[in-house]
Amino acid sequence: MEQGFGAGIGHLDPQIKAPISPQDAPLTIDPRMAGHDSIPKRSSPVHSHINFESFNASPAPMESFNDFLPFGAELTHHEPAYPWVWPEFIDPVSGSNLDKATSTPPSTHTRCTSIMSQYELEPAIAQTKPASLPNGQIPEYDGVMNGDNAWPLARCNPVAYSGGCPRTAILHLESLEEKSKLTGTWDTLGISLEKGQENDTELASVVPMSLRTRDRVLAITQTFLQKALSIHRYGYYDHNKSSANSRQLPFVGLPPSEILDYFLKNYVRNLSFYYSLVSTSCLDPNELIEHNETATLLILLMIAQGASAVPREGARSLSTGLIETCRISLFDIIEKNVEMCADSTVHRCALLFTLLGAWSGDKWLMDIAMGQRGMYLEMLKHAGMFESRPAPVPPIKQSMNIEVEWRSWVERETKNRLVYNWVMVDQEISLFHDTGPLLAISDLRAPLPGPEQLWVSGDANQWMATMQSPFNYSTIPDAQLVPPPPLTPSLYELYQQFVHDNTEGNAMASLTPYQLRLLLHPLQTFLWHLREMTFYSSDPSNMANVASPPAIETPTLFRKEEVQRLLQKWQRLAHAHLQSNPSCVTSMTNMVLFHLISLNSVTNFTAIEQLARGNGSVEQRLQISHYIQHTGEATYHCGQVIRLVRAMPTDRRPVWWSAAIYRAMLILWAYSILTRDSNIQFYLESETPVVIDQLTLEAQPLYDYMWSGKGTPVLSGPNASTVRIDKPSDVIDYAIGLLKGGISTRFGDGLRRKLITLKQRCNEQFRHRQTLIKSSVA
Repeated sequence: MEQGFGAGIGHLDPQIKAPISPQDAPLTIDPRMAGHDSIPKRSSPVHSHINFESFNASPAPMESFNDFLPFGAELTHHEPAYPWVWPEFIDPVSGSNLDKATSTPPSTHTRCTSIMSQYELEPAIAQTKPASLPNGQIPEYDGVMNGDNAWPLARCNPVAYSGGCPRTAILHLESLEEKSKLTGTWDTLGISLEKGQENDTELASVVPMSLRTRDRVLAITQTFLQKALSIHRYGYYDHNKSSANSRQLPFVGLPPSEILDYFLKNYVRNLSFYYSLVSTSCLDPNELIEHNETATLLILLMIAQGASAVPREGARSLSTGLIETCRISLFDIIEKNVEMCADSTVHRCALLFTLLGAWSGDKWLMDIAMGQRGMYLEMLKHAGMFESRPAPVPPIKQSMNIEVEWRSWVERETKNRLVYNWVMVDQEISLFHDTGPLLAISDLRAPLPGPEQLWVSGDANQWMATMQSPFNYSTIPDAQLVPPPPLTPSLYELYQQFVHDNTEGNAMASLTPYQLRLLLHPLQTFLWHLREMTFYSSDPSNMANVASPPAIETPTLFRKEEVQRLLQKWQRLAHAHLQSNPSCVTSMTNMVLFHLISLNSVTNFTAIEQLARGNGSVEQRLQISHYIQHTGEATYHCGQVIRLVRAMPTDRRPVWWSAAIYRAMLILWAYSILTRDSNIQFYLESETPVVIDQLTLEAQPLYDYMWSGKGTPVLSGPNASTVRIDKPSDVIDYAIGLLKGGISTRFGDGLRRKLITLKQRCNEQFRHRQTLIKSSVA
């Protein structure tokens, strides 16, 4: 088998920066002109958004790599696709214009990474219900869209940087404040959610929120929002000043209790399914809020997560506003009381914020989440959360207070699960951002989570009965003594067993999907460091002033073989589990991550994104091996990512599923243009089409395609048809269609806009070249 690793991870050109035209500059308002005449009007919502269907047809077939690939400096000076305008909001009842908005002025950073406005203006965003847009699109702020090219990931278009991006934090906060004042916001949202009340018996239940709990949450939310708005508008928070100006305090109205309950159920359905932190198989906000103010912060973040997965404008406004509100309050809690750095509830809040911010689709929240991830992991480390636990718990006597023993076990188990939830988040974020994981396997000495049957026990008696059941223990020698909960190894110990197990995986066959997923963290770390070493040894610029090349080729080759062996071993274990449980979403998620990690072993994704942006030398563009080292293996893994994501229920997909589709499809896009430009004839009449998103490990065509090179890759289309991938424009259209196939989120919508912009740039480049050809002939 042809093997190889990326020749190197490309570096962003510091000179590439999207120019800001006068139309792109944020609208500013002279603070001395506060009259209505100074308020800029919004344009029609139809003109404020791209029509997602308008680029489906290519202007002409792409004849060569140079006809399609958007390289060259001329493309970086085109007018931006999204002018800085506000959509016009129309009252759906009266039809009158409800426009009262102004633009948010530029802002600067505060000491706690918040964003504040330059002028002390009143809230200026009138968040009324917009008119319906075609194709079911959800209206989006131009400030958010103008930050798309500054994301820390998915950089397939010319890159913008933070200094030239709009500040959206104040926008989201004022959106939350203004929208919550409109009575129709929650009424419309409630009607749209009625059909979504599914009963998932296998998931944790949610206790309805009582009126007392809702009142407490609302009161604390008012305080949090007041603090956030004050910091963003004035740069600091003065409680005495705020009290003296009580008539100007911000007001937020939360949705009715039944809608909040739905968001909590959505949180359980979409997130806690992968990051299990709901003990007793029941989420009770009424009990949770009795602890302290931090628990209220946790509930608000749960609501924000549940709302983020609801494709409604009101839900998105609530979610993003709460994320920024809770971020500031979380930072404030830690700053004022250093002891809270060891509090489990604080770490749960930090975990939720990191997930919400990293996949929010808002440039500023994504950057802050990435930056503060390291801080939160250091807090866990200094709190001793990664260390091994004390000696085994002695057997439990029947005369003991079982309630105390149970609650003590739940507390320890919560910390263990929290640690390894952070391990999974560290692995996922580093994978999609093409960086190395922050956690080292040698530091992960905390016990792995215990049996799920004990974790979901509803009370102390059920917990005790589970430990006494034959499921865990075949005999109980003394009826007065109950064996303690079984000890679990740490991830460090489990990885050692996995590496040194020479029984072809038989000794590891009992691993759970959760444990298999955790094993991907050290495997990904191993591969990332190996790719960095390979890049260093193969980069010609490093050899210019070296008398003789470094003697590391043999050790590097050995490490390549070792990581390939471990990945194949992991695949056999995970595939066996998926075969025995075909509907297990956790196993399918594990396999998606495996295929993405494997793609990193045979592709250079950073270089592929540079290729899409038009960077790199001409020599590199003509060398497919610089981007894809093994085309058969790469296209197979891309097809498997598509197949597995499509097989998942739309409401059970991980938060990063759209990023997985983006990576797989962009690699296929690069394969298409690079293969055509290399004058490799494919799709011959004699070749058999191989549907790469339908291959399985047991299928004979897989071996013929990957190892013998027989067949040409295609994708499955509607009505049992196939889609060829020899046209790059068709590949982008296919990717956009896949992203439309799931629940719409702000992050997924941003990825669609990026792909549409990429195709638009390519089509413009093609038309430009055609014009030059015609003029030269004339």
